[in-house]
Amino acid sequence: MFSDTFLSRAVLLSFLLAALPSCSVKEDRSGCPCSLTLEVTGLPVRPVNLVVEGRDYRYALDVAADTVLTLPVPKPDVLVSAVAGAARSADGSVRIPEGWDCPPVWLFARAVGTSAEETTLRVMPHKAFCRLEMTFSGPPGYGLPFSVEIRGGVDGYLRDGTPSEGPFSCRLVPSADGGCSVRLPRQVDDSLLMQVVFSDRVVRTFALGGYIAASGYDWTAPDLEDLPLLVDISLTAVTLRTARWSETVPLEILI
Repeated sequence: MFSDTFLSRAVLLSFLLAALPSCSVKEDRSGCPCSLTLEVTGLPVRPVNLVVEGRDYRYALDVAADTVLTLPVPKPDVLVSAVAGAARSADGSVRIPEGWDCPPVWLFARAVGTSAEETTLRVMPHKAFCRLEMTFSGPPGYGLPFSVEIRGGVDGYLRDGTPSEGPFSCRLVPSADGGCSVRLPRQVDDSLLMQVVFSDRVVRTFALGGYIAASGYDWTAPDLEDLPLLVDISLTAVTLRTARWSETVPLEILI
């Protein structure tokens, strides 16, 4: 027979074991972190600055090669963002100073629900700039001091990857063969303008955003395509032409 002492110890041990926390399916795990697996593979450009942000949580890493990360992150959600080709500001945004064009930036941003015990996300940055490649032609003597000013209302990207509203301006001087290019950030409307400048005087302003829209360009595409634009300056008019569209606009002065 078991002694009273042994039985007392057995009862006490059973009580202590029952009081310990367990991982049974009945446990309330609402306060436990979510296991977030990030598949950072097949990157189109490198390195990529990866940031995961949540309530009282921030994780940052520069990724130079394909990798898979598993992180304990807070509930109920986090923001996962990745930037390549540009530096972030202190608030996580990408800003374009006036006088400069958009950097060759690739972006990814996704709000991820983390209420489950585990979740997986593939991180794949997308091309967030359009290289507008312009070729100018015109009569003899149309060269310097001829230049082009591009103006718009998007000055970069917020930390969540959406376009940031602000002044954008960049002046271009075509090369001897008439070529020049400018990188444009993703646009939210058709308000882009192109000004033709002679001797620091604007002689014609074009609704560039409307012309780009008329060409069928899609600013909502995940990866922005580059766009060629031919600009033919005659003595009395300017003709803008893409592969799908052409328009001639009278010029206000003789060149």
